[in-house]
Amino acid sequence: MKITLLLLSLTVMVTGCAQPKAQLDLVTDQYGVTNQINPQEKFVYLIFTGHFSMDDNGYFENFDGAAKVLQTMAKYNVKGSFFPTGICFTVDRYQQVMSDIIDQGHYLSSHSYHHLLLCSYGNRNNSLVTADSIAKDNVLMEYELQRFGLTKEEYQWLVPPYEYYNQFSADVYRDLGYKLANITPGLVTSMDWMGPNHPQYHSAEQLINNIWTFEKQHTLNGAIILIHAMDYPDRTDEDRPYTYLGEVIEKLTDMGYGFKTFKDVISMEE
Repeated sequence: MKITLLLLSLTVMVTGCAQPKAQLDLVTDQYGVTNQINPQEKFVYLIFTGHFSMDDNGYFENFDGAAKVLQTMAKYNVKGSFFPTGICFTVDRYQQVMSDIIDQGHYLSSHSYHHLLLCSYGNRNNSLVTADSIAKDNVLMEYELQRFGLTKEEYQWLVPPYEYYNQFSADVYRDLGYKLANITPGLVTSMDWMGPNHPQYHSAEQLINNIWTFEKQHTLNGAIILIHAMDYPDRTDEDRPYTYLGEVIEKLTDMGYGFKTFKDVISMEE
């Protein structure tokens, strides 16, 4: 009898100490790319992409906003996910930024090395790259990530370049061992690269207001919100959505949302 009670007590203790495995529910698009994570949970995923245009020495595309984004994230003790291209890793002025992203506990992964345009905007089924060219580009990207001490297990989730792809390119990346993520449809903060002369230009205020309109209509549960950590020349500092990141974080917090990164996704997968 004593032995039975002892075994029962041990069973209760072990059961009580066991932590339930976090649920992972991925919402995907027609290409199998994740655009929402655990829609039953009140968490959002802030992601930041960047590229450095070599032909104009970073005039149009750059990663110059990343340091300012990190300052804001640190102020609010919020973590995000960063997806710069491999070229960004080779630019002298971003060396500290890359280290800070890692040291401050954010997620860091790939946006391709050369910012490949994977398929035609006129015909999405028209691939502009081969599997071999994607693989070769990816080797360069992985070298840069590993140079900063990361392993494949730590950067297995990526955001495809231009956030634009087709079934062929998505499958090639999966064959290379990656999982793909993209913006939640309906959120338009990624349009922050368009200057006032662009026919589809939206001001920073309009882009951020879209977040709150979307929230009222759908909630932001599990939403992936993309903001470019770039200083586009046709927009002033006052017209860059990341300038208002602190206000966005404050409002999301007041609305009861928490923040997760793709580190959390990887933990849920294990």
